[in-house]
Amino acid sequence: MIKQFRKGLWAAGTMLILLGTQPALAGVCWWGECSEMTNEFRTMELRPQTIALLPARSSLTQDGLFNSENKVGETAGLEDALANSLEKEISGLGYTVRRVTFDEINADPQLASLLNAANQRYDEEYATIVAFKVSAVKYRRYSVGEEGRRLANYLGVDAAAFPRMQIAGSSSTSKWASAIGGHDGKAGGINMEFGLVHARTGNIEAFFGGVSKSGSGPFGGVSFKKILKKGDKYMQDIAETATKKMPEFDEALKPQKLDEEATELVLYDEVDEEAVLDDLDDLLGGE
Repeated sequence: MIKQFRKGLWAAGTMLILLGTQPALAGVCWWGECSEMTNEFRTMELRPQTIALLPARSSLTQDGLFNSENKVGETAGLEDALANSLEKEISGLGYTVRRVTFDEINADPQLASLLNAANQRYDEEYATIVAFKVSAVKYRRYSVGEEGRRLANYLGVDAAAFPRMQIAGSSSTSKWASAIGGHDGKAGGINMEFGLVHARTGNIEAFFGGVSKSGSGPFGGVSFKKILKKGDKYMQDIAETATKKMPEFDEALKPQKLDEEATELVLYDEVDEEAVLDDLDDLLGGE
């Protein structure tokens, strides 16, 4: 029941975003770059040195409606360009990026199984982030759990990045939407977010996103044809915007080596209970 509810939120939240309605926009990175991270990520305690960049998942609308045509080939080119740009930007911040390709996934059934399970869990959490608030990331509210830990550890990295992209394009037939107040005939654009799931905690320890600023009109609106024609430019724009507030990896403050057997993050110092009881007994005058 809970999973079905969250999946419903993902569908509703995504639809609101792509139609440009106000409620959903308050919870995603549509107006510009956005970022949120846990305190442990900020302080380097859980800032990963190695990041697996997973293939992006994208959704497409044209003229404000989900496109029912087969656009796999066209969006695949944009997803590949996005991966190139994200790898460049994240590497430039000092992280070691391990890019995961479809060729690698197709050749490794175990990887494919782990990735599918992690993607499903991530999308459930992403639905909540979209429908509610990015800011809750800093409170460690979103977790991919064991599925996220298994995938990251299998890939031999400190964290995995899960890119999600929404492409909203317009066409030559979009004037009808303008006539009924849907948009001004130029609506369209691209927004993208990615969460970093840590291998040790399975939590979304950081979340970054942004919108492509190329083009004109609302939200950098452009036609779908132009998005495809200048895909490399738009993907570079959005990668730069999304990583604008991503902190650099400081080699001098390396986090501790990952413990592959760790199942949860302990955020407090261990206490010697016997020593505490002895001190308490002394204070009370015990023998």
